[in-house]
Amino acid sequence: MKLDYEVIILGAGVIGLAVAQSLAKRNLDSVLVIEKKDSFGRGISGRNSEVIHSGIYYPLDSLKTQFCIRGRDLLYTYCKQHSIFHKKCGKIIIAQSNQENDLSRLYELGQSKKMEDIELLSKKEILKLEPDINGALGLFVGSTGIVDSHGLMNALYQTALDTDHDFLFKSNVLNCEQVEQGFRITAQTPSPKPENVTSKWVVNATGLNSDIISDMIIPDYQTPKLQYSKGYYFSLASRWRNRFSHLVYPLPDKDHSSLGIHLSFDQSGSVKLGPDAHFLDENVENYQVDPSLSPGFYKEASKYITGLLPEDLTPDFSGIRPKIKTDESMFTDFYLSHEEKLGYPGWVNCIGIDSPGLTSALAIGKKVTDWILL
Repeated sequence: MKLDYEVIILGAGVIGLAVAQSLAKRNLDSVLVIEKKDSFGRGISGRNSEVIHSGIYYPLDSLKTQFCIRGRDLLYTYCKQHSIFHKKCGKIIIAQSNQENDLSRLYELGQSKKMEDIELLSKKEILKLEPDINGALGLFVGSTGIVDSHGLMNALYQTALDTDHDFLFKSNVLNCEQVEQGFRITAQTPSPKPENVTSKWVVNATGLNSDIISDMIIPDYQTPKLQYSKGYYFSLASRWRNRFSHLVYPLPDKDHSSLGIHLSFDQSGSVKLGPDAHFLDENVENYQVDPSLSPGFYKEASKYITGLLPEDLTPDFSGIRPKIKTDESMFTDFYLSHEEKLGYPGWVNCIGIDSPGLTSALAIGKKVTDWILL
């Protein structure tokens, strides 16, 4: 049976694009990318804090630690090579009174990962670095930064195009089936009649739909299921523009499996707060912003931002993270697997790639490419 492509990538978010770019660098041109939106990066990859994470938060032996640290270094290099806006500004994690022990444990976790650019800060040292930030104890993490995520994805996309990869936008996957020597994907394209296309390899990088796509080919709950976690962002008034030199984070919110409502900024110096985290009862993709959350944002942010006023906050945007469903509120790792052991050689699942997925993307792309080409 002659296959149409060597590789089909499902999803043109940052993970799918990173896989395509990595395959392009290895001179593989027989690649099709199928995306349900009308262009690349229109889903979760374009609705986040645009932070380059350090990898400090996650358990030592986790995939999140492994891929975040590798991806962080690859990302800084890639952005420099391709003239993509990025800034290694560092961040300060803030502990309030009675939280010092938790911050010290986080510092020890960073040391166990051999992070050389971390340092505990006294209250006075925090104020010296950030005069508008209040905390009993701080942890400086120098490898954290910000990036233009859209510029990054555009560069990845252009590399794939330059290698003659094909892109099929506005196309929903209807079915996946295993065939001789590979897989057949049925997709509803803008044309009235569904199209069938075959390949030796399929990379499932569909983000919020990755568990549904996996179920089409691998039955009986053998791969993880997702629960959506929606996070809102509020922008700060223009008087706060360029007031901060570092990102500022509270300690992680363990109850909601999030990093807490943190302060970040973009290349213009505009400041935003968020995200918070709300587990949704139904996995529905809805990005409306709830203005009534403003008092809660103000309450949390005013714990560490001196002089913040309620009227400084304006609803901005929201994002949804694909969290792997668990019975309890606990750490969940990436699910990144070549499903050969389940009887599906050539099928790669990228499920539950939430934060730090943007930072990890280039490292994940390289790993998937190694499975395909080695």
